[in-house]
Amino acid sequence: MEKGKVFRVILAGTLLLLVGIVIFAFKEKPLSEMALLKGMVIVLQLPKRRHSKSRRDKRRAQWKIKSPNLSRCPQCGAPKLPHRVCPECGYYEGREIIPPKKKEKK
Repeated sequence: MEKGKVFRVILAGTLLLLVGIVIFAFKEKPLSEMALLKGMVIVLQLPKRRHSKSRRDKRRAQWKIKSPNLSRCPQCGAPKLPHRVCPECGYYEGREIIPPKKKEKK
């Protein structure tokens, strides 16, 4: 759109809004928002310039994969996720929750 057209659209929308507010103030029955915005053209804002690659990459710098925090099982010493049953021995907080997995020989 040209500068003049955008200005005219914004000006026309502003005038329609002001007319609607004045009508709303003096009318006994309230107007709905849809009736107020019916003839109004909405112009969305767009960025003035594109963001550089460095700015984009700075934002995405936090998108890295983190390694899980592993703890040692007090029963067998195998690494396991905290607050979960050990996949090797099946114990959690000193109690056997699931039977241990048996290793199959091939």
